[in-house]
Amino acid sequence: MTPDANQERNMSAGGVRLAERLTAFPSVRGGHALPGPQAVEAWVQAAWLMLAEGRAYIEDLEGGTEQPQMQQAAKLRLLEQFLDIDQRLAGRAPADDVHCLALALEYGMHEVVDASGPELVDVFGLDEEFGGDSCRVEEIYVLWERLLEAFPGELPDRLVAEGQRDMLRTLRVWARLARAAGLDIGFLAPFMKAA
Repeated sequence: MTPDANQERNMSAGGVRLAERLTAFPSVRGGHALPGPQAVEAWVQAAWLMLAEGRAYIEDLEGGTEQPQMQQAAKLRLLEQFLDIDQRLAGRAPADDVHCLALALEYGMHEVVDASGPELVDVFGLDEEFGGDSCRVEEIYVLWERLLEAFPGELPDRLVAEGQRDMLRTLRVWARLARAAGLDIGFLAPFMKAA
């Protein structure tokens, strides 16, 4: 399929991209919430995964314009990361990495973004040939910006100079939030070690 045909397919009759039509964080917007301590742990984990892992994959997509195979791998990992976050926000144990892509495509997502498997295929351009000489990422950027805007809290960019200070401030806020919920912020330590 040509890039123009892909773009046309991802646009609605009103010229709105598919990624712009998907609802970001639909459950929280609809008033659904996990019990207090469970919600704090899930949202802090989601925030960490978005700002540490998610931003890294987005940077790989942005910096890999001359390396489409690397971009293809990064967008698959980002989709798998979103499913991991989706599972946590739903109160479920996250699936093993080897199952994330299959679960996302079969069942879609309902916490990070309300999207079916076929909609995720469109947004992430998974119908293009893997290993080819191009990689569609425009819809992913649109979705990422929408997720950042809709996230219920601050997600500082730790990769810019002022982001380091903002990141430390955010970690202090998360620690206070965890203490208020009767949790030890140590639950975040394995995530920080893996980053």
